Amino acid sequence: MTRKEGKRVGYSQLVFCCPYYTGDAKRAVMCEGGRIELPDRKTAEEFFHTYCGDVSGWKRCSVARAISRFYEREEE
Repeated sequence: MTRKEGKRVGYSQLVFCCPYYTGDAKRAVMCEGGRIELPDRKTAEEFFHTYCGDVSGWKRCSVARAISRFYEREEE
């Protein structure tokens, strides 16, 4: 399922805005930067809402920033 804002994940029904998102698993998110495993569902949902699912929040994620810098270097 997709929405204009981003991709909807399967297990949590959250919408991801991060362009580097590739998938999810229970308590984890996968992106071009790797897999982030979180200790419990509440922590995972807080992380998702703060970074992956926030229109501008994903830009504050250290993994997303590293991937963005990588692509910027590739364009030089």
